Amino acid sequence: MRRRWTAIAAPVLLSGVLSAGPATAQDAPQCLPRTSAPAAGLVPVSSTPVDSRTTLYTFRSAAVGDIAPDGLVRVRVTLPSGYETGTARYPVLMHLHGANNSPTTWPAAEVEQVIGDTPVIVVQPEGGPGGFYSDWYGTPVSGSDPLNGPVPFPPPAWETFHLRELLPWVDATFRTTGHRAVAGSSMGGFGAMSYAARNPGVFDAAAALSGAVNIDGLSGTVPVILDAADPCIWGDRTAQAANWAAHNPTDLADRLRGTSLYVSAGDGLPGVHDDASTEARFAALEVLIRHLTDDFVAALHPHDVPVTTEFHHGTHPGPDDLNRFYDFDALRAFLPQAMAAMGTTP
Repeated sequence: MRRRWTAIAAPVLLSGVLSAGPATAQDAPQCLPRTSAPAAGLVPVSSTPVDSRTTLYTFRSAAVGDIAPDGLVRVRVTLPSGYETGTARYPVLMHLHGANNSPTTWPAAEVEQVIGDTPVIVVQPEGGPGGFYSDWYGTPVSGSDPLNGPVPFPPPAWETFHLRELLPWVDATFRTTGHRAVAGSSMGGFGAMSYAARNPGVFDAAAALSGAVNIDGLSGTVPVILDAADPCIWGDRTAQAANWAAHNPTDLADRLRGTSLYVSAGDGLPGVHDDASTEARFAALEVLIRHLTDDFVAALHPHDVPVTTEFHHGTHPGPDDLNRFYDFDALRAFLPQAMAAMGTTP
C-alpha cells in the first residue's frame, strides 16, 4: 500500500506542500556564494516568562544576521521541575522545529506535558521557515526565495548559530551536565541527524520525528523539491554536490556510530491522531518521509550503526492539527533512550 501511495505523494508535494514549481540545476536562481566563514557572536536582548518553567529569549546573532524582519532570533527554554529551588545539574535536549514553524509552534503547556518530570532542560531555537539547519552556501541573486522570503547577504548560518553561539550560552546560563541530545520534527529531523553526524561527540542521542533524513531521496524528487523552495542552502545540486552530501544524514550514516539514534514515521494512512479534518497533503508528505526514513535506516546497517525505529499508521504532523500528537508520542518515547545515553535516569 505504501509503495502505491508514492505515485500520489510526489506530485502533491511539488504542487501543494511547498507551493513552488519544479526546478532543475539549470533553471534554479543563481546564488551569490558566501565569501567568508560565518561570524559568531550572540547578544541577549530580552527574556519573557511564559509560565513558571518556560521562558522565551530573544537574541541578536552574528551568524544569522538580519534574516528575521526585526533582526532578532528567538529561543524558548523549558526548565525541569524543581530547577529553581535546587542545585542539581541537568542534560540538555535541543528540539528543532519543522518548516514554516517556530520555537513557539508547540504550546509551552504541551511541551511541559510531554516532558513531564524528566530531569532535562529543553531548548527550542529558531531555525527559519526553511533554514534547514545549515550554514547556507549563498544568497539568491533575487534577494529572496519561495520558502524563506527575503534572504540577506551574507546568508544565514543556522548551524553556527545553534552550535557555536547558542549551546555555549546555554551552558553558561543554566546548570548543565555537558551531555546533550537533539530531536527534531520534519525539517528539524533532518537538522537533528545532520548536526549529530557533522559534529560527532556533541550529542549523545539524536531523533528524527517524521524527519527529512535523505535530501537526495526518491530518485531525485527530493532535490527537485528543495531546489524549488530553497535554491541556495547548499548551492547548485550538481556543481556543489559534495556540499549536499556533506549535510545529508543518509550520506553521513557512518559518522553516527556511537550516537544513540531514534527515528519515527507514519505510512500516510489514517492513524490514531487523524480525523476528517486531516489534509490530504499531510498524508502524501508522510509517505515521502517514510521512504526517506527507510533510506536512512538502510544506510546505517552496513556500518553496524544501531537505530530504534517506530513506524505506525498516520500522517505528517501539522502544527495546528490533531495529527501533531504523533510528534508528541515519538518525543515521549525517545526521552528514556536519550536520558540513558546522557547518563541520567528519567
